[in-house]
This record gives sequence, C-alpha cells and structure tokens, in this order.
Amino acid sequence: MDMALDRLRARRTAPGPDGVPGRVLSIALEQLRGRLRVLFDKCLSTGQFPKPWKMGRLCLLRKEGRPSDSPSAYRPIVLLDETAKMLEKILAARLVQHLEESGPDLSDAQFGFRAGRSTLDAVNALRSLSSEAVASGNVLLAISLDVANAFNSIPVETIVEALKFHEVPHYLQRLLEAYLQERDVLWEGGDGRLYRRRVGCGVPQGSVLGPTLWNVGFDWLLRAPLPPGLRVICYADDTLLTARARSFEEAARLAEAGTSIRVDRIEMLGLRVSISKTEALLFHGPRRGPPEVRGSPSRERRWRFGLR
Repeated sequence: MDMALDRLRARRTAPGPDGVPGRVLSIALEQLRGRLRVLFDKCLSTGQFPKPWKMGRLCLLRKEGRPSDSPSAYRPIVLLDETAKMLEKILAARLVQHLEESGPDLSDAQFGFRAGRSTLDAVNALRSLSSEAVASGNVLLAISLDVANAFNSIPVETIVEALKFHEVPHYLQRLLEAYLQERDVLWEGGDGRLYRRRVGCGVPQGSVLGPTLWNVGFDWLLRAPLPPGLRVICYADDTLLTARARSFEEAARLAEAGTSIRVDRIEMLGLRVSISKTEALLFHGPRRGPPEVRGSPSRERRWRFGLR
C-alpha cells in the first residue's frame, strides 16, 4: 500500500467519476491510511471489488491524420477513481509476483507490459532472427497480425480461464473475476447529459490491472506449438510470426501453416484478426531479389497466409 501511495503522489492525471485528483487523495490518505488498509484487507478476504469503483468515465483522445467523423479517429480511455487504482496496484503486484515466482509465467514471446522489456527488445529479437537467417543464406518472412479492437473485445471468460491455467491463488482469482464483471462506463452525450452502459467484455482502458490481465488472457495464443522454422514475437496484442527457410516459396508455405494456427487460436480466444492491417515483410541477402507476386497483391497475401 505504501508503494501505491508513493506513486499516487507523483501522478498528474485526470480524476475519475468521483472527481478527486490523485494528488489531493494522497494528502487525505495521510489521515485515512488505516481505514483504507482495513477496506483493502476486506476486499482481499471476501473476494469483492467495490461496485462504485467498477464505474469509469469514457474520454476520447483524437488521433491525428484521420477524419473527425470517423470512429477510428479516436482512442478511448476510461478514467477511474484513484482509490480504485490503489487497490488495482496491489492486485497487479500480487499477480505479477505469482507469475514470476510460482507460475506458470507468461510466454517469453511476450514483450509488452512487462518489467525489463520494451519495444526495443522486441525489435532486437526480430533483428537477431533476420540477421542470423540472412547470414546463413536463408530468408526470413515476417507476418504481422493485428487483433481488431483487442483490449475492448477479449471476453471475461477467456481471462478467468487463463487465471486458472496460471494457477493464480484462489482468493486472487475471485477478486479479479469480481473486478472484471458488472463494469459500467459513463459518457457525456451531445446534449450534455451523462449516459451509462454496462460493459460485458474487455479490460478497462486506462486501468492499472488491464495490461497484465490482457497478457494473461492472450498468453494461450503464444503457447501454441509451431512447426520448426517458425517463431513468434509479441508486443501486447501486436503479433509477429516469422518463418525461416531456404527460399521464399518454402517460407511462404511455413508462414501459411503458422498463420492458420495463430488465427484459429485468436478466434478461439473470442477475438479476430484485422485482415486490412495484416502485413508481410521479407528479409533476404543482397543476391536474392524480392519474389514476384502474381495477380492481386491483397488476394495473393490472403491466399498464402490462410486469412479469411
């Protein structure tokens, strides 16, 4: 709790539905620390997450370069009460500690939202694979799979089952399941009125627990066995499948098999791949030119890599 309070003092974020900024709350908690500790202990022992803390206020952040009347022009975040985030920090710390010390831990292929790992580590992993392949006279075909609306779409049931697989302590399973269920989102309409909607899937955007719960729920995808020559690198929901072979044609066949496995598993998790955002990149030596693609490029890509 002391660590969560220290982070709260340093934060300068917008308040949640209760309107209390984090820095103001940190001052009040000097007097409320004992009562809050009792409340958090009660939540841990009963497996209950307070209902008012499961309500967030929706804010839309504008993305540059997209039409203002397009839904894709905005990134949704949910503002949550800072007191709720303090409890989330405690739960997240316990969950990560269990994964790292008792396990099963998350797949080594996951680089997102993990201490000591970053996008640079993921890029270096790809660089290492491509350099090794090219140096040995092979080619490396990399297929980027984008999960559509990933964080908002992952079913609660998928995360709950994943918590069981990772053998998370029962008391923590109960509390995390309660945290995910019966969540509400508030937003202000064009008429200035507040509206409310029940959210039945996804992890809360802007939450502390959301990224770790996403990793836990998505981990099953990364554990799927793959044929020799195939590897996977993942950052959050962005999944890169690599196929190493002696020729592009052989790499394409490998990539087709591997992509089919990955896409099937993504759908079994209750998610779907965005075909329009799927891309392929070929790494090859200076004596190997890029392969010729016959017919429609988009049709060829979908046929080769098993996308529907």
